[in-house]
Formats: sequence, structure tokens, C-alpha cells
Amino acid sequence: MKKIQQYDLFEASITTANSGLVEYCGLFTYGNVKRVIPAFKSDDKEYTVRFMPEETGIWQFQISLGRQEFSGEFECIPCTGDNHGPVRTKDTHFVYADGSRYIPFGTTCYAWTNQSQELQERTLETLKTASFNKIRMCIFPKSMPYNNNEPEYFPFAANENQTWDVEQPDFDFWKNLDARIEALCEMGIEADVILFHPYDRWGFAKLSQQESLTYLEYCIARLASYRNVWWSLANEYEMVYRKTMEDWNEYGKLLREKDPYGHLISIHQIMVMYPKKDWMTHCSVQTMGIHYIPTWIQEYQIPVIIDECGYEGDIEYGWGNISAFEMVHRFWVSVCRGGYCTHGETFHREDEVLWWAKGGILHGESERRISFLKDLLYSLPEMEEVSLHTEDADPNQDKGDEGAANPDSVFRKLMEDAAPDRKYDMISGRPMVLTADDFRLEYFGKMCPVYARADLPREGRYRVEMIDVWEMERRVIIDRISGHVKIGLPGKEGMAILISRQEGESLKGRNGD
Repeated sequence: MKKIQQYDLFEASITTANSGLVEYCGLFTYGNVKRVIPAFKSDDKEYTVRFMPEETGIWQFQISLGRQEFSGEFECIPCTGDNHGPVRTKDTHFVYADGSRYIPFGTTCYAWTNQSQELQERTLETLKTASFNKIRMCIFPKSMPYNNNEPEYFPFAANENQTWDVEQPDFDFWKNLDARIEALCEMGIEADVILFHPYDRWGFAKLSQQESLTYLEYCIARLASYRNVWWSLANEYEMVYRKTMEDWNEYGKLLREKDPYGHLISIHQIMVMYPKKDWMTHCSVQTMGIHYIPTWIQEYQIPVIIDECGYEGDIEYGWGNISAFEMVHRFWVSVCRGGYCTHGETFHREDEVLWWAKGGILHGESERRISFLKDLLYSLPEMEEVSLHTEDADPNQDKGDEGAANPDSVFRKLMEDAAPDRKYDMISGRPMVLTADDFRLEYFGKMCPVYARADLPREGRYRVEMIDVWEMERRVIIDRISGHVKIGLPGKEGMAILISRQEGESLKGRNGD
């Protein structure tokens, strides 16, 4: 009997003269569990069924299409090694299906699968040694500065009037996309697949609503069985002018209804955050206002990823010429505000091969420092519950004498009445602290304090580490301490402290003075 590892891909093909693009013809059963799985057109006279088994045991299947029918069974065995299943959400964080922790550290290569085979292979070689475990990538090719080349293949065949026939896939295009997503899966990298975007000179942004739904159903049938797929409805949804809010909502509902495996779904904006919907699993945000993360966490109650905060580089556009330190800084701010961040790189090149769009190789200095942060977070205890330093009251405010007006209440009232830009100023000025049961991580950003204070339980013993985010140094400066502590710092940008419990009480909720 054939054995398939849990969360791996079972595939079977059938030859028939059917004309539909997607046919719901596969029945997979395991005890009382029954899954109806679609077949997608994979060649002129061939349909393929892909299935990702999520439960271990003996699965039976039956595939009936036209006059063709066959059945069989396979054994789903437990996942091993780096196979942890699809990523799910857990409160405002992420976790693999098998319960293993997943902390997203993403990068951006929008059109890398629309480049030459040589360049695609070079991109994969770069990713093998980089620290990223998620990549934002488009299905459709991209047209904008530094994106002027014509792809070798397109997703669909063209009609005589030069419009796209979504009922006629270009199988070479889709086979290449399959191979690239599979290669990412083998490296443990999540493919955050962008389904629509506005940067288009070929007409994909002009697909009708029905054509768009047909295309999406094909994507689901073909790609959903890869455990590392995420769905991003759009890059900058407001810029796809022909689509309405109702259109986007219909796409989200379709993905939620038709994807048998419940992959993650988001939608990315240029200015206006998309309203919270039941189909959204997390927020994918474009902003330089990363201090707003706690506000969005509170509003949406789902994880927040700053998928676009600017790119390390030197091109002429403001979004593409931040320094390496600024890129690293924005990662640290995002993490210590309770969210996550995504990398991108845009260094000018005469051949127009910029990582952010086409992949290739990395030229910047931020990636290895982002890797340092990733290693640090994975070395900490699991963050099942996290407290963020986001109270409305000023944490440094004196509580006042008993019977006097409570300064916390006064401050909260002032915040309620303040103008939005002033509220932002107050949010951005709060300490950047991430506190769990066993640790407290505080990042000082571009501030340059010469000391910090911490109020620790007297019963336990704690260790203080000083972290230089640019030099990638992490060293113990105080050990086996408790109570009120004054911590010396070098008075420069990019410093953090990590206080870890060695024994005794929890650190949660103790944010220092």
C-alpha cells in the first residue's frame, strides 16, 4: 500500500475528454470523514486530483470523471522532520498544524516565478541560505519601473481579440508555478500567493468578476493541496480600480468555502485597511506607521503582519531607499509591538534584477541581522500569551495620593479627546516591550538611554542580557538579580534588553518604571 506522509500531497491523474476547467469528482474517505476534492485540468485531455491528508490512517478514494473511474487507498503516516503541516492562527500569533511554533520572517519577491529559469534557480539558491520562512509572490506578472521584461509564459491562452481565456490555462505556466511552490515547501518557506494586483499592462487586472471567480477556483483546485500556501487576495486592493469591496468580499468567501484545508487568507492595502471579515485570518498591512500595530491587534483580534514597511535599497522612490539599519529597526519595532514584519530589497541595478521583484541574490546588510532577531525569538519560551505595553495611561505617571484624582483616568480622558495624530504620537512614544511568563524583551529603538530600570519580583532570580541589534551581540550583563534594578546601557541607537526568569515568579505584567 502506498504511504503518504501527513500534510504531504497525494496526486492522481485521469485522461478524459471533459471540457470543464474544474470538476468536483474526487471522494476521499477516512472513517466518518469525507472530503469531496476537485480535479483541475492539467493538460489538454488530462485532469489531476490533489489531496493533502490531515489525519493519519487508511484513506480510501474514488475518482469518477466522464466515463473514467478508478479507486484505491493509501496510508497516511505521521509527519516527520520539517513537515509540520499548514500554518494556522492562534489568537494573535501563528502555529503549525502539528502544534509546533511558527514565527513569520518573510521577504518579498513579487514576480520571481515570471523570470527566466536561470534566475528562478538563482533565487531558490539564495533562499536556501537566507533566514526567511515566508515569501510574498504574485501569480500574475508585474509591470512597473524595474519590471519591464516580458515573461516566457502567461497563465492563460489569449483570445483572438487579445483578451485572456481563463478557461484555457497555459499548462507550462502552471507547471512551473507548481514546481516553485513545491521547492519552497521543501525549504520550509510559506508561499504567500498574491492573487490580484494593479501593476499590469497585459489585462489581468481587467478580468470580469466571473472570469476572476473562475481563475480563483482553478487556483484553489490546483494549489490548495500544498501545505505551504497562503492566500493574499491582493497587493494594494484599492488600486485594482475595477473591483469593488463586494467583489473582494466574494473572493474571500469563495476561498473560505472552496479551500478544503482552510489556508490563511489576507488582503493587502495601500492606504485604507480592509474592514474585518470572517474570512480574514490575519492582517497584511502596508505602512510606515508600525507603532499602530497594538491598535490593529485590538481592533481585528487576529495576527498583524507589516508586509510592506519600505525596502532596503537605493532606488529613487521613497519606499525603496531605506537603510539596512532602518529595515532592521522596523522588524524590531514590529515584534516588540506584538506583530510581525516582512523584508524587501531594492538596490539599483542596470540589469533591473531587484530582489523585491525578480529575486536573484541579496545585496543588502539587513538579512543577517533579521536572522539574528529570528534566532533570538525562537530561543525564547513559547509566546502563548503575550502582554503588550499599550495601556492608555502613562506607565511612568505617579499614582498620586489616596483620595486624589486618579492621573490614569485623567490621562485616559485626554487620550479619548485627543486628535488622531496626537494619539499616534502617544502610541509611538510608548515603550516597546514584549512580555511573556518567562521573559521581558524591551527595544529602545532610536532612543539612546544610558540606563533603564526594571521592577522584578523579589522571590525569583533573573538574568539581564544586553542586545545590540546591528552588531548582533547578545551578552549577559547582570545575573541572579531581583527587585528594583538599574541597568546600564551604552547610550546609542539599536539597543535592547532581555530579562529572563531563572526561577521564581512570572514576569508578565511587570513593565518596569
